[in-house]
Amino acid sequence: MEKIEIYSSKKKSLVLLLGSIVFVALGFWLVIEAENFTGWRARNPMLTRGIGVASILFFGLGAFIALKRVITSEIALIIAPEGLNVNPKKSLTDYIKWSEISGFDEISIQSTRIIIIGVKDSDYWLEKETNGFKRKLMQFNINNYNSPFNISATGLTIDSEELIAILIKYYEQHKNES
Repeated sequence: MEKIEIYSSKKKSLVLLLGSIVFVALGFWLVIEAENFTGWRARNPMLTRGIGVASILFFGLGAFIALKRVITSEIALIIAPEGLNVNPKKSLTDYIKWSEISGFDEISIQSTRIIIIGVKDSDYWLEKETNGFKRKLMQFNINNYNSPFNISATGLTIDSEELIAILIKYYEQHKNES
């Protein structure tokens, strides 16, 4: 079996970019027009401005990330005979070997399907992570899903059904070889 590289979806990133631009524009409108509102907004223009500024900052960051993904193709996942690389941005050679994977599970959070990658030694992967924020995120995943790794196909060029089928196929083929 050959190596499969899965990239972030430019179409989905474009939708995120357009939505973010709309909310940034709405945020600017709230900041500029806060004094001219009627009703509850008229009583508290500072709150209205605060909501506008928060919208500009949050969705501005979303627009920046989406624009970056639209311009450059980002590899998001590598499935290979040597294993599974869930963080190719950090290292293109850091694989979870198939023999270290205990299986896959699916959960759904508000209609978003998430694939949980079961590993035999979660603590090994937690200790290996040097980034403090990612380490906390991995600990959260271990506490809630019994694994430090999960994948959502939401922003990828592949859908959940196809992704889980490929993962299981590679897992069954290679789990005892490594």
